[in-house]
Amino acid sequence: MDSTRTDITILVDNRAGAGLVGEHGLSIWIEADGRHVLFDTGQGPALAFNAAALGADLRQADTLVLSHGHFDHTGGVAHVLKNAGPIDTYCHPGVV
Repeated sequence: MDSTRTDITILVDNRAGAGLVGEHGLSIWIEADGRHVLFDTGQGPALAFNAAALGADLRQADTLVLSHGHFDHTGGVAHVLKNAGPIDTYCHPGVV
């Protein structure tokens, strides 16, 4: 990837394109400057399927950002932590 390019892919949202799974929640995959950032994880069930379908290799995630602790933004955390290597995680202290 070009170091000046930033790619943003919506992995989970209420609306899904053809061949993807929609669910209430949000997850966004960001690639920039050789970094792979996952912003929120949706409820969980759609994350792995949509990531694979859209070419986002969650094993490459080096940063996880959680906007807040609601289930529709953190439901896929266990999957990410199980499958990613060492990952920096940023969240509000109230996220449990």
